[in-house]
Parts: sequence; C-alpha cells; structure tokens
Amino acid sequence: MNRSYSRRVTVRIISFSVAGALLLAGAGVGGYKMISRYSDSSEYRYQLALNNLSDYVSNIRTSLEKSLYTNTPAQQQPIFAKLMTMSEGAKNALSQVPISGEQSLSIQKYLAQVGDYSFFALSEIAKNKPLTDEQKNNLKSFYKYACELDSSIGDLTAAYGDGSARLGSPVTLSGNLSSIGEKADELTLDGGFREMNEGFTDYPTMIYDGPFSDHIEQQKPKLIQNEQTITAEEAQTIAEKFIHRKGVGLEYSGNTEGNLPTYNFTGKNIYITVTQKGGHVVLFNDYTDMIDTTLSFDDALVEAQKLLLRTTHETFAQSYYSFDHNICTINFAYTDNDIIYYSDLIKVGVSMQTGEIVSYCASGYIMNHTKRELSTPKLTEDQARSQLSPELKIQSSRIALIPTAGKNEVLTYEFRCTAGERTVLVYINCDTGLEEQLYIVMKDDNGVLVI
Repeated sequence: MNRSYSRRVTVRIISFSVAGALLLAGAGVGGYKMISRYSDSSEYRYQLALNNLSDYVSNIRTSLEKSLYTNTPAQQQPIFAKLMTMSEGAKNALSQVPISGEQSLSIQKYLAQVGDYSFFALSEIAKNKPLTDEQKNNLKSFYKYACELDSSIGDLTAAYGDGSARLGSPVTLSGNLSSIGEKADELTLDGGFREMNEGFTDYPTMIYDGPFSDHIEQQKPKLIQNEQTITAEEAQTIAEKFIHRKGVGLEYSGNTEGNLPTYNFTGKNIYITVTQKGGHVVLFNDYTDMIDTTLSFDDALVEAQKLLLRTTHETFAQSYYSFDHNICTINFAYTDNDIIYYSDLIKVGVSMQTGEIVSYCASGYIMNHTKRELSTPKLTEDQARSQLSPELKIQSSRIALIPTAGKNEVLTYEFRCTAGERTVLVYINCDTGLEEQLYIVMKDDNGVLVI
C-alpha cells in the first residue's frame, strides 16, 4: 500500500509542478489539456477501485453474518475461506483509492485482522476445535464494524457514482494553485474516509494466535524486562566494544522508542543500536563494500560463533544461511538441554573477505528470550513419528520450541527427513500429534534456506 501511495503522490507532485511552470510561462491551455488527459486516465482506475472496495466489504459483511449462524465445520470452512479472499481483495482495492495513508490505517488493520482471524478459525476447525464463546464474540465485533463500513463506503460510492464529482480530479490551471492544500480532503476523499477511520476508535482489542493480533503490538522485550536503564554514554561504550575495531568514530544519533527502545549510533559506514535497558546490541550494520571472497563457510561460522559466545554467553545452534555480496549471513537459534528455541533468533553477517562481523540482528532473541517452564511431552517420539507421511525417511530428530503465527510458542518434535533428493523438516506437536509446520530445505550456491 505505501509503495503505491508513494507513486500516486509522486505523480501528483509532478503534475502540479508541471502545471505551475506552464502557467508561469503562459502555456495555460497546453497544461490544462495535459492534466485533463492525466485526470481522465486515472479517474477510471479510482472509480473501479472504490467500486471494488464496496463490493468486497459488502461480501465481508454478508460472510461474517453467516459465520454467526453456522455451527458445523462443513459450513464454516467455505465461509472463512471466502473471508480470507475478500479481505485480501478489499486491502488491495483500498490501497488504490486516492486517500492519504493516515486516513486508512485503522481500516487496513481491520481488513487484515478479518483475513487473519479467518485463517486462525480455519486452523482451529482443522484441529477439530469448535470455536469458543469468546471467539464467536470476536466474530460479532467484526460483523458490527463490517456493517458500519459497508454503509459508509456504499454512501461514498453512490456520491461519486453519478459522475458529478471526480475522485482524483486535480486543480485545473484556471484555478488558484495555492488552494490545493485547502481542497486536499475533497480531492482525495480524505474527508469521507477520515470519518470512517475515526469510527474504529472504540474497536475492541483482538487477541488470538495470528500475526495481526493486537497482543503483538503490546509485546515487551522479555530478555530485558527486569534490567536497569543505562545512559547513552554507557551504551556507546558497549557499542564500541561490540564492534571491536579502531577508528570507527561512533557518534550518538538519537533514540528509537516503541516496544524496544534503543540508543542509536553512527560511524564510518556503520550503524548500531543498543537497548536503553540492559545495554544489549540489537542491530549492527557495516556498509563497507566487500569486493572479494577468500574465506569458506566454515571460516565464517567460526567467527560468528565467537561473537555469540562473547556477547551472550549462551549456546546457539546454526540453522540456515545465505551468501550475498560476499557476506555470509547465518541464522542461529538458542539451545538448552538439547532443545532448540527458534523464537530466540540471532542473525550474524560475516565478511567472506576479511572474516569481520559486518551485520548483526538480535531483536528476536531480545524480544523472546526468557526462562521457560516446559511441560513433559504427552507423546513419545515414536508416537510422533507415526504421524509422518510414509513418503518421508527420517534422518534425525530433536525437540524444538517453535513460534506460531501469533508469536506464541508450541513444543514439537522436529524431524529432519528426506524425500528423494529433497530435505524436509516436519514439526509434530508433542501433545496432540498434529503437524504444526513443514518446510522444504533448499540448498544452492546462495546458501541453505527453508520454504
């Protein structure tokens, strides 16, 4: 959405700038014709986008109402599948309507949550779990706001549908260019969508296991929860020690707030951030070009492991890696008592030319690392094995705590398998025997990745 919005803004700026230049040069008629052609070509797209948005939202409203009355998986599955499709279509249509980003944020979030929640509901149904009363109440909330949104967008569609007003019509040369700012709401539909956006002020918090759940925005970094706040000067000392080089010339460049507050520093081709609480390096990048490869992957792995031992004093297991511009980026997950914790992730980039650390990202580790009290698996490993496809041959296994879509965690048996020449990772729930995840391991000259 942001990319398409930026393109629209750029086009408008260029159009208005050209119009102004032509006016000053006395070429008003030619400029007017040019802007008219632009307006005619874009107006159809804007009208189509608004009509499509209206249709999608109407379908969402109807499907959500049906979801309130169904109670069997056979009827629920197609409804939630349709909701996923309709919400994605509505998001795409909304991104093409000429309104400013801030006037659509709440609506975009609502549409994303409708699709995300529908996927969550389908997952629950697949596990033979009926929707709880709380989950059904969430559907009622979605339906209530769908009714309001459908009515408001329907009114806007009708208002612009008779052709008397144009959705994206720019100010013509016969008008005063200084009035553009005053008419911005009218010209870009901001006025109409602002009211809709504000209608989501009392929208209830949605907590469920999905990537757009509200609890993700409220998540606090677990590693530093009980640590003390340090000064910017102390953070700079930590940053310099981490970089472990002379002549970088670090300077304080401000703070980043939010869920993970940091002090930020820049130097010669360098950017590094340190947490305000506890003084942990979150992000480090050295933007110096690496022009050659003289080291092997094993050499890079050794250097990355040295850094992790020096900075965290914890044990990590290498999972997958990639090569790009003579840099090897390796993903590491925290391990303890033969259990791998995939939420506690650190990415380390090593120069294949010098062996120096050139990138580091520990946000996953800082946000998720904490002492867990894991329950004893209800299923044995042999029982979990029986859930695997007969097409797979098991090569190894271990226990893994893996993140769900909603940043929760589930304990699984990780089976590394082969299927012909393919390597496949399968994660079986330690308590239910359900397949939680399945990945295909891809290995080529660019590294080892999972899809």
